[in-house]
Order: sequence, then structure tokens, then C-alpha cells
Amino acid sequence: MLLSLTIQDFAIVEYASFTPGKGLNILTGETGAGKSLIIDAISALLGHRIGRDYVRKDADKAVIEAVFDGIAEVVPEEVLSEYGIETEDDTLILLREISKDGRSLVRVNGRTMPVSVLKTIGSYLIDIHGQHDQQTIFDSSKHLSILDDYLGDKITPHIRAFSEKLDEYRDILQKRKQYETDPEKSRQMQDLLTYQIHEIEQGAFTEGEEEELVEKLKILKQEEKKNFHLSFVQGALSTEDSESPLSSLQVAAEHLDALALIDPSYAESAQQLRSSILDLEGMHDFFSDSKINAESYDDVESRLESLRSCTMKYGGSVSAMNAFLEDAKNRLEMLKEGDTRIKQLNVERARVEKELIALADTIHDLRVEAGKKLASDIVSEVQFLGLPNASFEVSFTKRPKERFFSKTGYDEVEFLFSANKGEDLKPLSKTASGGEAARIMLAIKTILARADATPVLIFDEVDSGISGEAAKAVSQSMKKLSKFHQLFCVTHMGQIAAAADQHFFISKDQSGERTKTNIAELGDSGRIMEVARLLSGNSADEQSQRLAKNLIDERR
Repeated sequence: MLLSLTIQDFAIVEYASFTPGKGLNILTGETGAGKSLIIDAISALLGHRIGRDYVRKDADKAVIEAVFDGIAEVVPEEVLSEYGIETEDDTLILLREISKDGRSLVRVNGRTMPVSVLKTIGSYLIDIHGQHDQQTIFDSSKHLSILDDYLGDKITPHIRAFSEKLDEYRDILQKRKQYETDPEKSRQMQDLLTYQIHEIEQGAFTEGEEEELVEKLKILKQEEKKNFHLSFVQGALSTEDSESPLSSLQVAAEHLDALALIDPSYAESAQQLRSSILDLEGMHDFFSDSKINAESYDDVESRLESLRSCTMKYGGSVSAMNAFLEDAKNRLEMLKEGDTRIKQLNVERARVEKELIALADTIHDLRVEAGKKLASDIVSEVQFLGLPNASFEVSFTKRPKERFFSKTGYDEVEFLFSANKGEDLKPLSKTASGGEAARIMLAIKTILARADATPVLIFDEVDSGISGEAAKAVSQSMKKLSKFHQLFCVTHMGQIAAAADQHFFISKDQSGERTKTNIAELGDSGRIMEVARLLSGNSADEQSQRLAKNLIDERR
């Protein structure tokens, strides 16, 4: 249960703290005093979005803190373990700060946590039922979830099994869709895939090959420059080319030898030239042995261009291209074996669909049985709440075949209602008035809450639209409900306020320069005065006070 709630610098609440008790805790106050702010503050502790506008003027931050006990009974151990939350004395402290720049800080038992943790943990601790819940009652799309909430753990494993089987069913449909193509399109796709597979496999490119080719091109570029100069040197020293410089020198040596025979003074020069020619011929032999690199620069460049072109078409890298290759092979195989695989998938689909319908039938049967009991419970409750001739029914229809299965089965559910004897049951949204809807909603919430493990229930002016004997019945219903839960009820009705186990009065203090909201627990005399005010608008009226005291005594 909630042991204490502290609110600081939250809108017009400068500081407020109250310690509710077991049973029914009533909150009343004049319009604008800040009753809704208490609910807003609790909503913030449940992880709901809260803006910086809620930070009190001139304050740096708003702070809301709540202390709960009996945690082990309501919050699963695995949830606490998941977030590393340790509870001392079975107590949990939730704190949320909202700074004026809009940022939030959350602490759970002193540990900083994300806001999402408040939503997870808060869902086990508090359930808020407000006036807007009447819209849920009118919305037929919400009726199925209300019925399933009523069934609780009885239906949960069946819906889980159905959901898992539905995933299997949809997977089969998706696979079959991949095989079901137009024959001409299939042939064209097979031709394309065959070409793509051949192109990639013919290239036989490997990881890291691009880097190797780029490096090899750098080396070959240098080789190409060397070969240019080498070929020129080899040409100059050629002995086979009659026009080469070396051949000319050999001819000159022959003529110099002839001159030496005529004039011996040329003999030394002839000998020197012969010696130089021998040296040049040696150089010729050396350069003739220097072989040009057999690998062509153009071949390597062509290979690199092919690799880059291929990777650009099939993924941007060799690894992506190889992945594309495997996928293309699988797709080609699928297309080739399409007819056979479709037949196999059709058999699987029929089997799974049969299992799916069997699971949906089980869920439907559970819902039909629960629907009758829920209708009976609601009729009893709304009759108690002042609609003695009311009738209620849970209507079932199957979803259209084109959207037959949803995650929860094939059922569509709608609540039918009649307030008066002899009238036909019609959709709730077309028959119930505001006051009737409020009582039906309260009846449903009361019925569901009895089976609900949530320890704290908050009713925010759900008594709107009712009065007189109906209000008395509502107070009695809440009193019964408070035996199973700690109840908070924000109300403007004296008949309901009289049923309080603890009564808190919310007021505005405008004595200074700023408006402040205060929360005070009322004693016996204070309760009588407040209930009298709610009944007649005048807390000092003696007749109203006597009526208030009688109501309080009746509901003790």
C-alpha cells in the first residue's frame, strides 16, 4: 500500500505531504483547490509525461516522492532483479524530479533509473480510473481487452500460444508469397540471376584483392619507366643493328686498324677503341640479360576495373558481393523449385491453420463463458448502483475472413445494454446516458478490481453524473472494494465522502502573495463539516451537519 506521498513545488503546491491509511481514502476540496494536481503528481510517479509547466514559479524543480510497502506481494521478483532494485523491509521509494528546463530525474530506492522503469514498476502498484474511462466503455474496440482483463490468467497462456502459432502461420504465408510469381517474370528473373551468378563467379574476386592490385599497379608503373630507358640502352648497344652506335664504332675501329697499317702512330688509338668496344659489348651482354616484367600493366589495370565494376553492381565490397552471390543462388534455387515448394507450403499452411483455428476456438469458448458471467456480474452491480431494470450482454462476432486472425484470436466483442425493462439490447454507446455509463464503468472497474492484484486504486471523480440513492450505492460499492485494495477517491459528493476511512481536505491558501495548496486530514468534526458542505453547500447549516453525521455513522 501507499504509506506516504510528498509533493514539493508542483504547480501551486509549494509543499504537501500526507499519509493515507488502509481502506477508503477520500479527497475533497473546493473547485480549483488542486485535487487534480494530486492525481497529476501520482501520474508523474507512474512514468507519465509531465511538462516543465508543472514546476512552481521561481522554483528550480518539482519533486514527488512516494513510499510503498508490501512490495514482495505485488511486484514480481524478476522485475526487481532486472533493474537491480533491492528492497529493505519490503519497502519501495519512488522519487521523480522535474527541472524547470524539462529534464527528469528518477530514483528508485535511491538508485537513478530511466523514466520507463516507473511505468513498469508503477503498473504493479497503482491503477488510476478517471472520468475519461467512460470513453473506453463507449469504444467497442476496447471491449475485447476488458473481457480478457476479466478472464486474467485463465486466458493469458492460450493467447500466448495462439500468438506464437500465428507468427508461424504468417511466416509460411510470407515464404509462399516469395515462390508465387508470374511464370514469365520467373523466367526473366532466372535469366538475370544466372547472368549475375556467372559474372561474379567468373571474376573469382577475393577479399583484399583490390588493395593488392592497386599496389601491383604502382610497382608496374615503375617497371614501365625502367623498361623505357632499358630498351633505349639495349638499342644503342645492339650488335645486330647496323645503324646502332656500337655497330658504327666497330666500323670505325676497322678503319682505324687500316690507318695504323699505313701510319703506325694510329696503332695506340686503334687499340684503345678496340678495348672500348669490348667494354661496350660486355655492357650489351649485361643489358641483354635484363628481362622486362612479363605481367602486363594493362592486364592488371583491366582486372582492377573489372573488380570495381563488379563490386559497385553487387554491394560495394567483395564481402557484400559474395553475400549477394549466395542470396542469388538461393533465389535461383527457389524459383527453380517453386512449384514443389509451394505445394509443400500449402500442406504446412493447412496444418498450421487447423491448429490456429483450434486455439482460437478454445479462446472463443473461454470468452463466451466469461462473457456470460461478466454480464451477470455487471447486471448485479449496476442494479445495486441504482439501475434495477438494466440488462447487459457481451456480443460476439467473428472477424471478416480477409482479416480473420488478429494477435488475440478471431473474436470481435461489443457490449450491449438496456436501461429499461422491455427495451431491446443495443450497443452501449447508443443507449447509455452519461450517468448510466458512469455506473456501468464503475461496475466494470469494481468487478475487475476484485481480481486485480494492484494494491492501490484511484478513482478520480468517477461519480460524475450520479446522485441520490445511486450515490449511496456507489459509496457502498467502494466501501466493499476497499476491503481488497487501498482506495483513493476524489469526489464532490457527500454521500460518497461519508464512507471514508480517512478523509483529506485540499484547500487553497491565498493569504500571502502566492497561492498555495494545502492537504489536511480531517478529524471527526472536520469530516462532518466537509460532508455537510458537499451535501448543501453550507458547512455551518445544522440540518446539513446532522445529515452528514448520520451518513458517516451509517457507513462506518
